[in-house]
Amino acid sequence: MDTTHPSSRTSGVPSSSEQVVKQDDVHKRRRRFIGPMPATVLEAEPQRPRRQKHKRSLLRRERGGEDSSSSSDDDDSSSLSDVIRRHALEFFLRHGGERDSWGESQQKSVRKEMRKRWQQSDWGRARRQQMQVGNSKKWIGSSFDIGVFLGVDIMDERLPSPPSQADASGASASAPPAPAFSIYPTTSAAETFVTAPSHTEDGPTGSPSLSHKASHERDSSKAEQSSGLAGLPAQTQANRTPRSPSTLAPDVGKGKAKEKGKDVHVHYEEIPAPPSEVLARTGSAVNVTSAGAVEQTTIEARTNWGNIIMRDRMLVRVSYTEHSVPATFDERQNRVTRQLENEGWVEYMVAWRKDRLELYTDHHTFGKAWFTDSKRLAYVAPLGSSSTSLSLYSYVDMSFCLTCPPTPLVPDSKRVRYLHAGRGTHIFVFKPKSRSRAVDWIWHLWRQKGGQLPPFIEVRSPALDTRMRVDVPGFDTADLDAAYNVFQKDNVIRLCQKYLRIAPEYRALLERGLAEGATFELAWRLNTDLDWVWQEIDVRGKARRWAVLSGLALKQGEQPAHLEFRLKQHYPTRLHMKDGTRLDEPVAIEGYLDRIRPNSQLKQSLYLVTHDGYLFSLTPAHAHPPQPPGAPGMPSSTPEGTLYSLSSPGSVDTRRKADVRRGRLQILEATGAFDLRSIVAVRRAFQMVPQAREQGTVPQNTDWEDTEVFWEQVDRSESDDEDDGGESGVSKSKDKSRLRMRRSFELVLVSGRVLRFEAYSCATALEWIVRLRQLVSYWKKRHQVDARLEMNIAHVSTGRERITPQRPREDHPHSAGHDTPPEPLPNHEAALPELTFFYNWCVLDGCRAILKCGRLHGRKGWWGQYKHIQLVLLSGHLVQFEISHKSSLHHRRDKVINLLDAYVCSGYFAAQYLPEGQYDANKPPVARRYQDGLETDDVEEDTLFIVWYRNVRGQAEGVRRNNAAADVPPLKTKRKAGVFRTRSKLERDAWVWAINVEIEKVARASREREEAVRQAGRLLNG
Repeated sequence: MDTTHPSSRTSGVPSSSEQVVKQDDVHKRRRRFIGPMPATVLEAEPQRPRRQKHKRSLLRRERGGEDSSSSSDDDDSSSLSDVIRRHALEFFLRHGGERDSWGESQQKSVRKEMRKRWQQSDWGRARRQQMQVGNSKKWIGSSFDIGVFLGVDIMDERLPSPPSQADASGASASAPPAPAFSIYPTTSAAETFVTAPSHTEDGPTGSPSLSHKASHERDSSKAEQSSGLAGLPAQTQANRTPRSPSTLAPDVGKGKAKEKGKDVHVHYEEIPAPPSEVLARTGSAVNVTSAGAVEQTTIEARTNWGNIIMRDRMLVRVSYTEHSVPATFDERQNRVTRQLENEGWVEYMVAWRKDRLELYTDHHTFGKAWFTDSKRLAYVAPLGSSSTSLSLYSYVDMSFCLTCPPTPLVPDSKRVRYLHAGRGTHIFVFKPKSRSRAVDWIWHLWRQKGGQLPPFIEVRSPALDTRMRVDVPGFDTADLDAAYNVFQKDNVIRLCQKYLRIAPEYRALLERGLAEGATFELAWRLNTDLDWVWQEIDVRGKARRWAVLSGLALKQGEQPAHLEFRLKQHYPTRLHMKDGTRLDEPVAIEGYLDRIRPNSQLKQSLYLVTHDGYLFSLTPAHAHPPQPPGAPGMPSSTPEGTLYSLSSPGSVDTRRKADVRRGRLQILEATGAFDLRSIVAVRRAFQMVPQAREQGTVPQNTDWEDTEVFWEQVDRSESDDEDDGGESGVSKSKDKSRLRMRRSFELVLVSGRVLRFEAYSCATALEWIVRLRQLVSYWKKRHQVDARLEMNIAHVSTGRERITPQRPREDHPHSAGHDTPPEPLPNHEAALPELTFFYNWCVLDGCRAILKCGRLHGRKGWWGQYKHIQLVLLSGHLVQFEISHKSSLHHRRDKVINLLDAYVCSGYFAAQYLPEGQYDANKPPVARRYQDGLETDDVEEDTLFIVWYRNVRGQAEGVRRNNAAADVPPLKTKRKAGVFRTRSKLERDAWVWAINVEIEKVARASREREEAVRQAGRLLNG
């Protein structure tokens, strides 16, 4: 179990968990529980009802010994028999068996062998001893790999779930049409156009392993749902979106409609239909024709003007200037615009009627809202005026802006009020809670203001450094249905895969990636910010057919976003060092320990657990330990109100998902957090009396984890194996103090402090030492690699010179001279496939307990000093730990921030809200260097973000996102603010994106409650 050389860290300590998981599967992470468990944990396990057990025994007697391997099922829990039965084949194959020889007799033999091995294992014996009368052991079992049963991985095993209601609507058998498609490399000016038929083949030409993966499964009936826009007439054939009539002037720029007959690389091979057939078309058959466009316009014209199309609560900032402003008003333009009268951030109810946006707030008169159940109209923004302009204010926040002349309110006796007598310009900046809902607003308003579809959309592939063009059908006839059918996410992905195979230079690369299990997704990118196309259902449960096309409206200033065909990647679990060494993420560990205080030598019972390079401490009462081997799985059919219940109804629960939720609960209830990078030594205790500080010199070099001192041989003796553990082992020892010292290990910190922990036995302490050393070394290097990657991306994307120029290595031919040419400035239009690392799919899929974690500077409220904190993003929560130099652990400083009804803003958008004198826009940037080697010189506003939140009454317990019982707050409810500063702009953007994603998940998990919030309060009649 000991490691004597740094090179041995590559392979790690042999264990069953590392043998179970394939080495090429770098996304599945393993966890290991070290030491025995308290007997009370097993006593609290859920048991099957006795009636069900009795029924199973009767069935066995009726079979008359048909299954001899099940004859002793009553000796253990019936769930054990279920696990053996489900995984017998996998156990057989892992031990050299062949699938062809698997039969009934072989099945009985394997199940019997599995039961025999289980009874001989430590946990099998522990369970039998637990059932014995008079057994009073406080600790039972030994170390085990979580989710591994007799060497078989059972983490992906499904847990019991309630039956789901089958979809009533059938899926369409035909695939969406394939438009004309062209592909060309980015490094060449020449273009190669590849024309596709106007319809797809019966089956996708892509890899079946991609089209049938669970992560890409889509309900085809979603396309038949309504668009979710209130006020529009119900339609049975296809979705309709609010758009301006065809008589509106076409938009200028790239999206301008072209004249008929212009070549856009579309070649249809079908014979034109006869006039009689065209005249006979009805329903959906008309939608793809020019007659369909006229019909859509007619349907829109029949919409009542007073009906509310969309309404949402938003955080709005209203500004006024006596001068005109550019049509594209974003945060950059806001920074240079002077003489603005700004109001504070206020939450309004924003309602869209066909010709205007209305902003409502609560009444000034106390009790009037309660008696009338209504809202007060505060502002009106006309949409039909040519002076009204729509623009994207911040792509990072997904906020949008409307500029218009001041408009009088609707005449209503006492409410007649003119703002600034029609002079000047009003600037409304809107920030919806949900990011996808913000995109929906921008898309529909963009269409309402005359935004036109372009003739084609360019799709870039960063991994292959190439570009493809997909023609937009119906762009010149305002036929959105035809464009929606083509630009479905799965269809565009399938088209990109299909046409990359046409080019010989890309075919081999694509096929190799698909053979290795690669999957692809779509994302809209602007500079270094990614917005994945991942929600095809809106917050109200309706289909978002514009999920892909909506990126056309995302244009900040003069720079539009572009669509990318990106490799779907999770947070990496493998490192490749410069010398070719490969480091896999070590097994995470957890277990019960006693902390020994240096002065009083008193014991403090703790539960330590590692998550993503951090060590969290919990009280044993809130430890949430894993289920030991042979324990029944926590059923997912538990009511939506328990700590372990699913956050998304209808999804399939597995042991792996349940274990992730367990990890989130541990972090949420942790009393302290600890960065593994702060540990410079993990050693066995060698002094009888623990010392508070290290007597010698603490290593200060950056690569101390590669020194022989860190990996020095651990002192071992034969007495370590003779230690029975616990108090019984101490009572047998002659030198009790020495035994307790041998059971202890110490962590030496960078600050010189020493932490001592006592384990259950000597063997348990040795395992803690070996595995903690691996974790410390890996995560220190992980952060260093991440920092270099971040600096490279910043250098490539901005084109600025590095703060510290890269120097050649000493063995380089030019290292001896001083005439080495400087590093050339990169191209800021580079593909940047590494961006997926910062916008990884672990945040979207929630496959890690920690969605995002890092060191930031933060403060509570608007005043006070910034403090160094550790911020952790969990399921629906932000947990903050203060980094204190006085204590050995980082204690939680503030309450946990609940992301229900929270808003997050960044940049100049947030800097304007700081108190006067705290933000200086003209302050020059200062170069900074951090512990992991990161060097940045971003200005203050590029590293700032603010989270507005409130104390929620009736919030869900634990890490559940479903807050159906939470209260509906008034618009003027008091909010708190958390002000945070990151180390760089790229880091800030990634934090804002991750928090927005989690706010989106919270809103979708509480759909009924969110709808009640959206509909709260009666508005004026149109």
